[in-house]
Amino acid sequence: MPISFDTIGFRQLDQKTWQHPSGDQADLTFYNLVPDLPAGLDDLPKLRHDLALIHGESGCLIEAHVVQLAGVPSLLRIVKMPLPNQANGQVFLCSFTIPKASCSVVLQLGAMERGMTGAREAVLAAEIGFQQWTKPHPYAPELQGVLPFHSGDDPRYDSRFPDHPLSRVRAWAHHVVRTARVDPQFAALPPFQVQAPPPPVAPGQTLVTALPSLPVKDFVGLQIGERTTYWRTTDPKLKEMLGRGLMGRSPLADTRFRDMLLIDTETGEAMIPDRFTTDGNMTAHGTHLVQVTLPEADAELSDDDVMDAFKWAGRMSGAAAERGEYLSLEPIESQGEQADPHILLAVRQHEGQQVVIAQFSPPPEEGPLQGSPSRSAPATPESVEGIGVVAGMAANEWRSHPLRLAITYKRPAG
Repeated sequence: MPISFDTIGFRQLDQKTWQHPSGDQADLTFYNLVPDLPAGLDDLPKLRHDLALIHGESGCLIEAHVVQLAGVPSLLRIVKMPLPNQANGQVFLCSFTIPKASCSVVLQLGAMERGMTGAREAVLAAEIGFQQWTKPHPYAPELQGVLPFHSGDDPRYDSRFPDHPLSRVRAWAHHVVRTARVDPQFAALPPFQVQAPPPPVAPGQTLVTALPSLPVKDFVGLQIGERTTYWRTTDPKLKEMLGRGLMGRSPLADTRFRDMLLIDTETGEAMIPDRFTTDGNMTAHGTHLVQVTLPEADAELSDDDVMDAFKWAGRMSGAAAERGEYLSLEPIESQGEQADPHILLAVRQHEGQQVVIAQFSPPPEEGPLQGSPSRSAPATPESVEGIGVVAGMAANEWRSHPLRLAITYKRPAG
């Protein structure tokens, strides 16, 4: 692994996971993908602003900094989220991300409140005063997130509450900065850079909204109105942004969304809008697609290409979980409220452990999943990827080409 860190006091659960007697869990994950950061480490104000909006959908970004791990620039984030499926309590996540041009590595510690929750907040709120308790987010003052940014998370109070999970993850972060080591070969890889926005739309260009399918190798389906068309990509930009919560979204229902782009169907020139604005200004990325027929695309796809597409869908379910969302894999023409057939992919907390789940509706009537309404497993990088393959096995019963399948983001109601 590119990062080595001090594991004294932790018990190793597997090659990438360590657990502390307190219950805190450290995970070290390598991603062989272009990082999904909304800005580079050299643009900290934009990075902080957009990350605050992203994490505000599922919790609250407490702080973000660019730090050095053994001389290598790294993004340090501390985030709080509600405990899943519980009325009270929070989980605090501290992560170090070292992004490179085509890959990244993430070292993360998760610590959750146990027993009586909210003691730190109750004591400090009484001292500080409830009128001064909640503050505008320092990185995005306009944000109204799931959890508030408040005075009680200030690091000056950590010494008074050393056993609080926020204090623990901060203390761990300081220790990692002092002691972590980075593999020299990984450190020498080209740095991550965000592409510049595309030029304005050319005069006479007509852009229409298109909702993309599951990407398969260099091909993607686009639902334009009631018509599905098929396209070859000419650069990696679309696949780099699909599924990661970075693209503009089209709502299907109150809690259902899909990625969307704008395309001139005559020329294939397309714009991929960013999901979030910066200083009120929308930015987008240009790309070029070449229209093909479904038989032309299918002739260039192998079984391995299809398998890789469903593995990608599994990985995107893990990325969605970090945003407090889950995914539905369904026919691309299915729009509006959820309908059968569909497969839900989610990573959730269950009895103190993260599990990855695939739920089939209706259950498959044949094959190795016959009669099964769901499959689940402890969440690891391998099982998160593998659950996408399981979903592909179930979707195969629909006799629908993978370029006619789409991923829909689902946000739990409330």
